[in-house]
Amino acid sequence: MDKMRKGVVLFITLSVIAAMLAMIGVIYSYLSRSRDDATYTAALIESNLLFRDSQDAISKIFDKTKNDKEMRKGVLDILYLAPLTLQADGSDEYATLTCKPLNSGVDINWLSLEDNATAQPLYNMAISTFDAIVDKYEISNGSLLLSKIVDFKEEYQGRLEQKKGIIELSQLESIIREYRFESGDVGKDQIPWESYFSFDMEATTIDANYISAELVSLIFDIEFSLVSDGWSMGSDLKQFIVDNGGDISRYNKKIFRKEPNDSMRCRVIYGYQDSSYAFEFKYLEGRAVEFDFFGKQ
Repeated sequence: MDKMRKGVVLFITLSVIAAMLAMIGVIYSYLSRSRDDATYTAALIESNLLFRDSQDAISKIFDKTKNDKEMRKGVLDILYLAPLTLQADGSDEYATLTCKPLNSGVDINWLSLEDNATAQPLYNMAISTFDAIVDKYEISNGSLLLSKIVDFKEEYQGRLEQKKGIIELSQLESIIREYRFESGDVGKDQIPWESYFSFDMEATTIDANYISAELVSLIFDIEFSLVSDGWSMGSDLKQFIVDNGGDISRYNKKIFRKEPNDSMRCRVIYGYQDSSYAFEFKYLEGRAVEFDFFGKQ
């Protein structure tokens, strides 16, 4: 009887210990999650402060250069061509700002302007670019892909403004995946779409001097190896076309804007509590919009 009683006591003791360990595990997991949540929240607050500061800094720079086109272009060259990193002396915290022009490609939304009589130059630019991509990358069913892009554009509402359009590369990539599934056209995920198209529903021009080497070669019929070796973003596109025997008739000065505008997409990566975090925003018409926090990197 004593042995049985001791066995029962031992079993109960072990059960209590197991329950306590399980409870401790739950509590530890909760505390760890709470700590992570607190760090995430603090990092998010930090990103909002950096977002505000970034907007103020860009606005002040542009305000000081508004009457000097050459100086403004110099500022944009710096912003577009190399990341800017700020770090306080003796501190592990840093912030790296990288910006790219928002309109440095053919706006993919122009593909839906076929029936817009006043926008035919934009549509013609877009469809000729699309057709050239179909040929270059041997897309087997270009008409199907085009219809999917146009249909998506007509259906999707922009986040901040209730206007229809494709505003992110990820949306185009989703369309491409759906196209590949339906057509069986494999391998088309390797096309550098962002080198050819931009995603701004309001765009009516292209920042001529900041387009990619791929787009220069495609539109103006210049051997890519020649463009790759000789073209640098920020250079004079029209002069480059002339100097390298490109088809200058395709340079529509109403579309290719020589003086860059201030529309850009910026990404900030910053250090906070021994980790790196990132967020993005667009800078449009003197203000920062569409803040996206990506969390720990």
